[in-house]
Parts: sequence; C-alpha cells; structure tokens
Amino acid sequence: MRVLVVSPIPSHPADQGNSARIQAFGHQLKQRGSVVDFFYYGMEGLSNEQRVHMSAFWNHFHFMPSLPLARPCFAECWGLDDWCPTELVEAVSALHRAERYDAVIVNYVWMSRILTGIEGAVRVLDTHDLFGDRHRVSEQNGLEPRWFFTSPAEEDRGFARADVVIGIQDEEAAIIRGRFGGTTLTVGHPMTPYFLTDTIDPDPLLSFGYLGSANPWNLRSVAALDAALGPDAGMTWALAGTILRRNLSLVSNPVRLGVLPTVDLFYQKVRCVLNPMLGGTGLKIKTVEALAYGRATIGTRDAFIGLPVRHTAHRLETVSEIVDAMREYMGNPAFRKELLNASWTLYLQYLAKVGWEYDGLLRCCAGDLPRRCKSMRQEEAPWRGAVGHQVDG
Repeated sequence: MRVLVVSPIPSHPADQGNSARIQAFGHQLKQRGSVVDFFYYGMEGLSNEQRVHMSAFWNHFHFMPSLPLARPCFAECWGLDDWCPTELVEAVSALHRAERYDAVIVNYVWMSRILTGIEGAVRVLDTHDLFGDRHRVSEQNGLEPRWFFTSPAEEDRGFARADVVIGIQDEEAAIIRGRFGGTTLTVGHPMTPYFLTDTIDPDPLLSFGYLGSANPWNLRSVAALDAALGPDAGMTWALAGTILRRNLSLVSNPVRLGVLPTVDLFYQKVRCVLNPMLGGTGLKIKTVEALAYGRATIGTRDAFIGLPVRHTAHRLETVSEIVDAMREYMGNPAFRKELLNASWTLYLQYLAKVGWEYDGLLRCCAGDLPRRCKSMRQEEAPWRGAVGHQVDG
C-alpha cells in the first residue's frame, strides 16, 4: 500500500514529542509493508542534516517552505485554515494526482484543509491533540495560550473533512467519536522496547531525571517540582532537553545535563524518570519514551493519561506526592523493584495494544472501512489480557 504522510513538523530529529510521534508512525506503517512518502511543510525550518535523515528514512521526501501566517480569522482564536495556505493544498493535491496514493495521512486538525484536495484515497487525520478551546484550558491553568488554538466548531469542521480521524489515546478518541460521524480510531505511540533490545545500564549514577522541551506545560510542571523539593530535599535529580535553553532558576539545584545529541544518552544516566505533569492534554510521549527505555517512572495521573496504569506511582495527584514517592524509592529497595517491574509490565501491555491499533488503521486504509472500522471500539480489542503481540523487537 502506498501512503503519503503530510506534516508541518519534521520527523527528524525526534527531540520533541510530536516529531517522535511522526517518526514512529512512519516506522509502524513501513513495518507492515507500506511504501510511505513524507511531505514536510517546513514550519520549523529544514537543515541539511534533517534533509539527509528524512530522505533516508522515508521512501520519498518532499519539502515545501512555509509561508507567512495569515491574520487570525477570529478575535479570540485562530480559524481552522489560518495556518494552511491554498498553495500547500494545491501542492499536496498535485503530488497525489501524480503518485495516486492509497491513503493520505495529515497531521493536526489545522492542516485538514489539505484533505479537501484529495480524491481517490482514504483521507486520514491524525489529531495529536484536541485544539478546540485549547486556549481556555491554558488560561484556566494560569498559562498564556501558545501555538494553535481554535473553537470546537472549527475543529469539528476539520474532522468532517476526513474519512478516518485518529485520537492518540482512548479518552480523546471518545470525545472525537461524539463529535464526528465517520470512523474514529485510537492509535497510540509505540516505541521499540529498548530495555529488551539494547544494553541499558541497570545502575546509573543519577537516581532521578527529567527530560523535556520548553513548552509552557513542562516549564510549569518543573517549576512545581522544584518548589516541592526545595533547597534541602537531599535528593539529586537531573534535568535535560531543550527546556534548559530557558536558563531556569531552580532552588533544588538539579544536575543540568544540557541538550543531549540523542535521547538514549539521558536514559543511560538516570535510574528513575520523573514526569510531574500538571494538566495538559494528549498522550505524554515523554512518559511512553521513559517506559520504552525500561526506566522506573514516577508521575502524576496527567503524565500517564491514556496508559493502562496499575501502580500508585503512576497515578499521583500532586507534585508533593511525587516527592514522597521519590523518598520511598530512595529508601525502600522493595519499592524500587516493584516500581521497575510495574513500569516494564505497563509498557509491554501498552505496546501490544498499540500494535493492534496500527493493524486496524492499515485495514481501514486498505479500503475495509465499512466492515471493520465502524465496529472498532476499545472494549472489543483482542489484545486485552495479552502481552505477546507486537511487531517491534
């Protein structure tokens, strides 16, 4: 099957959650025998190194420089198509007419205008997140709205352009299903279980660590953890990623590892990964990544949303509870072993689930929509109770 993936975000490097999502998506499609091309609308620019990596990864790589943003259609939010110019729609449509893809997968609802120029292919929208009233969610959490946000009515208009709409986790897929009359699927974020395939240091020097980008939600969460730890917590923790480009003033004095060239270097240095996420939407890909590298992980309920959690350290309510769990981890060897085993088991169960989800997506894209996709609901999933099915590894 021939598939075109269209994105305003590069797939390489996978140094932020959305890029990691796009890269993993392409990997899963290719593993299942698809020929997958990538059209990057360069809203984040393109270096020569990125071009080399993306050209090597995808069957064919296409690039269009981004155009200046239009003025917002509304006083309080962006219009659905404000970030998707006519020139982009026409460019993707021309490529599809030349190549005749079986499916066109567009990333983000604000790129859904592209689907209006696609005929003769299954039109798929991978939402990544919900953007209707996203600015209000930010304001309610004391954050300045950033990036794209629109109204629910505009977002619904974007859903209606697709044959299949993807939610990245079950809770969001359920919301989309209630607002969209077509096929809605959950397709999560898989990663190779590196703790089974690679050599990972079982006893690194640093006990705790956080890896993240400089988005407002991460900045808020790290500030809350720093305040809860205070200057005399007696626990060493490390901080890494582009969040450090903000030159944060932190009283708990974490070890600053910087922006590492590859994420695996971070996981080789820390034994237990922290995600003190407060609020936010979507799937927390940094949590999935930590579990994939086989690290014991401590986080809030928001950090683990969309994952089949069982351990109490995977559904903490406050940052103060995270600090308590850190102290328990430091002082109780039985707790350390229990948390590590729970983190491994959680990831393998999630991986089996996501493998089934990608199988279902490919059935839809192969033209089996009427019989298979409309009946897909999470309670019917054959992976329940099984851990063994997964293409990776």
